[in-house]
Amino acid sequence: MPLLAKLKTLIFPFLLLLWLFFIPLASVVYTPWTYATNCQWNLRCEQLGSTKTDIASHELASFFRHQLHTLPSPPWSEKEIRHLTEVRGMYDQAFWLFILISIVFVLDFVFSRRSSRVQRYQTYAVISRNLMLGLLVLMLVISPFFRFFWMEVFHPLVFSNQLWRTDPLDISWYLMPSHYFLWVIIFLLATTLLLSQILVWLVSKFIKQFIDQSLK
Repeated sequence: MPLLAKLKTLIFPFLLLLWLFFIPLASVVYTPWTYATNCQWNLRCEQLGSTKTDIASHELASFFRHQLHTLPSPPWSEKEIRHLTEVRGMYDQAFWLFILISIVFVLDFVFSRRSSRVQRYQTYAVISRNLMLGLLVLMLVISPFFRFFWMEVFHPLVFSNQLWRTDPLDISWYLMPSHYFLWVIIFLLATTLLLSQILVWLVSKFIKQFIDQSLK
């Protein structure tokens, strides 16, 4: 196997995994539905009130979509605005990474040999699906300890400041408690797994049709 093909087999499944992951991530980041869903069992939303919760949810989604330059203060605190601005920058980077990966896949699909590209992408999809299944199982295993992981491991690794720590003066404290992030992450992983399986099924079906036509 040529070196380039080996590198693709190693790298492309991870790129495909990221590409598929960004699809449900966009639905979470750029729309307010997760906050409304979480408020069905999040008692903190009752303290904030349904009207303020709805307004804040739409403001945050609009902010991440760059339809708002900044969040209004009040009710948002200056501390959480600074933190959410950092988070928006990360989401922006994820968006451009999604575009870049899309370009890589299009170029590879256009310039690779037709006889092998479908089989290769089936391999990428299978590996991607298996990786995502492993990540989902891992998340379910650590879910009883998620708060510790989220507060004491993830945030200190990702952020160089303490702006992410919220209190009852912050809108984020009501909208996004730690269990909100747990079920959102599980949703993201499960949806990506489903998309991976659908892709495997579609590619397998395409290969079967191609073989059937070749035998006629």
